[in-house]
Amino acid sequence: RDIVKEKYKVNTFLINDASAAALGEHHFGAGQGVNNLILLTVGTGIGGGIIINGRLYSGASGSAGEIGHTTIDVNGPRCSCGNTGCLEALVSGAAVAKEAIKRIRQGERSSLTEIVEGKIENITTEKVSIAAQGGDSLASEVILKAATYLGVGLANAVNIFNPEMIIIGGGMAKMGDLLLNPARQVVRERAFQLSAQAVQIVPAQLGDDAGVLGAAVFAFQQKVD
Repeated sequence: RDIVKEKYKVNTFLINDASAAALGEHHFGAGQGVNNLILLTVGTGIGGGIIINGRLYSGASGSAGEIGHTTIDVNGPRCSCGNTGCLEALVSGAAVAKEAIKRIRQGERSSLTEIVEGKIENITTEKVSIAAQGGDSLASEVILKAATYLGVGLANAVNIFNPEMIIIGGGMAKMGDLLLNPARQVVRERAFQLSAQAVQIVPAQLGDDAGVLGAAVFAFQQKVD
């Protein structure tokens, strides 16, 4: 921050990309008019931002919102952060593709093999989604497994924060209800009833613009404050 400030002689503020996206969706997207919300960007990894009483919650050291690195399965796969069983290691786009590749290499049949012309290493989340929409059972099972873990993570967040809304963005959100409906069901089953009834789980609206818009809001708020 100080380097940029010194070079360009302008006030400079830093914000996490997911926190910026949360601000963007709160002010201009799916979260307009909602005072308490959580945004998760579910893509290659998982980022998070939290809005409480209409303001971004940053925590004691600015690192609040890392829901992707909450532990869901203590015996789960190794995460990029070094921990095991993080939500990110189970639900991210990288995790979904990795799970599909593993199962096919273990001998399971899937239309994904034809979709990638036999080059299994080229399987992506998008291709898994296409296969699932075409009725492929392996792809559907992989997405359902990820959606179930996502629901567990969201249920934990619902019980802790009691938000009005959870917004899901990132590449995985393009799966729509294929991912979100099973996750919603898990939240209904696992979160406290009143909290589960109070929360909406919806896709993001702003796409890549959310972070840019949110960063502008953040800079404005810092100057005003």
